[in-house]
Amino acid sequence: MITSTAIKELLQSRHSKDVFVEECKDGPSSGGMLMMDAWAMKRSWANPCFYGYEIKISRSDFLSDTKWPGYLPLCNEFSFVCPQGVIEPDELSKDVGLIIVSKTGTRLFNKKRAPYRIIDTPDGLLMYILMARARIVKSTYYAEQEQNRGYWERWLADKTAKLKLGTRCSQKLNKSFTEQVREVNSKIGRMEEEMEAYKPIQEICKELHVNPLGWRCEEKLRQQIENMQQLVPPELLIKCHDLQRAIDQFITQVKPKE
Repeated sequence: MITSTAIKELLQSRHSKDVFVEECKDGPSSGGMLMMDAWAMKRSWANPCFYGYEIKISRSDFLSDTKWPGYLPLCNEFSFVCPQGVIEPDELSKDVGLIIVSKTGTRLFNKKRAPYRIIDTPDGLLMYILMARARIVKSTYYAEQEQNRGYWERWLADKTAKLKLGTRCSQKLNKSFTEQVREVNSKIGRMEEEMEAYKPIQEICKELHVNPLGWRCEEKLRQQIENMQQLVPPELLIKCHDLQRAIDQFITQVKPKE
């Protein structure tokens, strides 16, 4: 069964961007006041509008209600809100609208649109809302400043975090780059040493008319060495080896002992 409380929640959802007051009075309780089930005010300086609602759950409640005409001066648009079958549109005057609740109780439908009526500002009702139902909050200006402050604090914190991350990444990349440069310089140093060691070999290759970078360099060098060995008699090579051993022995004998 659809309840009055559930219907009020649907009306409040419909007026989520407006001022919405349940069981809204038109003045002090001691003055024979009227009380609507719900009242709403559109948040607009240029096109203000007051909405009044009377909720009826049963047909007997609707037929016995004699107070609702007094609600008309309190709102620009007044409507009854009820489940299907409780009120028919042709039972209402042209100044009153009708809103029907869906069978599931989750939506509201305009069965008869309430016309806009020009009224005097309901001072008593507004004073009641201000004194009995309103809650004074901080100035919108300061609220916006607080929101801006929060935004910039989050922005600054995010920027600081990104800066720290960037610094760590930069340090790591710089360290990696320095190590790679050091390794490359070390390889270049070793290559330069090897090139210095190869210079005598390059000179020998030039004397033998062999290009050290040319095609079949190794084969040509071997061929040149074999040709030179053939020019020297084997007996002379043996004598040269014997002479080298004798020289080595002599150097060993005459070298002073430490």
